[in-house]
Amino acid sequence: MGDDMTELSRFVPPWRVVELEDAYRVEDATGLSITHLCFTEDPEQLAFTGPLSKAEARHVSARIVEISDFEVAMMELVDLRDEVQAAGVRTSR
Repeated sequence: MGDDMTELSRFVPPWRVVELEDAYRVEDATGLSITHLCFTEDPEQLAFTGPLSKAEARHVSARIVEISDFEVAMMELVDLRDEVQAAGVRTSR
């Protein structure tokens, strides 16, 4: 695996979204917090500060979790490619 994949793998998959009172926390499988997305449902606060609504924060959190799923799939493909190359099978591009 390349250095880029090693760097991406410091957060253990699968990632999950945890709903808090006024935020969503994205954490890895060990419970390490990756990010918090704060939200408000107060129309006055939304108009003044522009933070995320609860629905927007949930949507962004779910997309962040998809990064973990994509990362795992890419690592599996890289490992498979390396195994095929090590076995001497030619791959087409």
